[in-house]
Amino acid sequence: MGKNILIVDDEVEHIDFASTVLEESGYVPIIAMDGNEGMKKVRAEKPDLILLDILMPERSGIGMYHELKRDDETKNIPVVIVTGVARGGHFDDLIVRQGQDLPAPDGYIEKPMNAEAMLKMVDDLVS
Repeated sequence: MGKNILIVDDEVEHIDFASTVLEESGYVPIIAMDGNEGMKKVRAEKPDLILLDILMPERSGIGMYHELKRDDETKNIPVVIVTGVARGGHFDDLIVRQGQDLPAPDGYIEKPMNAEAMLKMVDDLVS
């Protein structure tokens, strides 16, 4: 049975794309539409990796990331940030300002996602 990958994103087209690519590669996609639902799925499903969008209604990916990394039960789950916001300074500054004791994410994927790059990153982090 494949490893569980939680996809947390409020955009259906991104969820559909990622879940199809993951499923075709033997992974089991789990879907959440915002950070609140994402945390519930983390607790219930115990995913092997999380693909986490940053900008979402209800609860942002940054809020969810902070909770994940501060909780002993979830802090070791690899998190890959999926964002349309340019990588680097902007996101890293948000982490530093909002949670100075937090580790950097395990990776970044820019939207629109590239199937090959996403699979390589997932494979590298869960195998």
